[in-house]
Amino acid sequence: MSQESIPFYHLYGETFLQWEPGSIHLESIVSRSRMLGWEIKPHRHHKLAQIICVFGHAWQVELDDARYELSGNWLVMIPPGVVHGFHFEPDTQGFVLSVNSDFLAELAATGEDPSAYDALWAPQPVEFSDERHIEQFRQLLLSLDDEIKRAESDSRSAVNHLLQLLFINIRRQQRLESIYSESSSRETRILVKFKALIEAHYQQHLSVKAYADLLFISVSTLARICQSVLNSSPKQIIRQRLMNESKRRLIYTRQSIDDIALTLGYKDVGYFCRQFKQQEGITAGEYRKRHAV
Repeated sequence: MSQESIPFYHLYGETFLQWEPGSIHLESIVSRSRMLGWEIKPHRHHKLAQIICVFGHAWQVELDDARYELSGNWLVMIPPGVVHGFHFEPDTQGFVLSVNSDFLAELAATGEDPSAYDALWAPQPVEFSDERHIEQFRQLLLSLDDEIKRAESDSRSAVNHLLQLLFINIRRQQRLESIYSESSSRETRILVKFKALIEAHYQQHLSVKAYADLLFISVSTLARICQSVLNSSPKQIIRQRLMNESKRRLIYTRQSIDDIALTLGYKDVGYFCRQFKQQEGITAGEYRKRHAV
């Protein structure tokens, strides 16, 4: 199909009149693609930037002259003017977020982090590799959908903040992808997975061997990587996560020290207190007093 024959649409086949003055639209893939046989033919938008988000399905993507076969949890970033088309599996779960480019430029100019919006100016797929990030992104989209539909007096401000969080989340995924693609990526991938496992299991006090088994590597390999890259042992990294959480709870909650220890999976409160003092140089009670808010 020649560039001249590629249709320009507002939203695929309809006039873009949503949510004035913000010009933003969010819909599910099912709501539009089902009636089109799960295929969106190649087209482009004059002033719309789009994010297509698919959860746990396979799909085909055309971006200008590039073709992608995607499966899993992916975003596709589509700047204004880029020719794009899709073929989805039936009942594909996901969303299409469309943002007027003038509105996007305004957000970038007035936002706290203008570079967060750079992600939408290059056509590219972005993979989510962490279940926690996927769920966080999904919840942001649902909150955005709610604000757009309600259109209350302060919805514009809420939408602006939600969009900023969405783009920060996307940038994080791009950075993770960059890390994974580096030449020295094997060790980096192991450390990223190790961090994710600690986040999921730190309250269970798994042993270093248990983490190594989950990573399908030996304890000595995990120790070598942690030492060479982070200058720390796996045990110290695991313990530091527990200490960080205990400090947050000491500062921001009214939980007793006994309750904090139990919440964090310590069966012996005395052991928790000794470990805290050894790590921080002061007792948990002293730490709470010094950092009272």
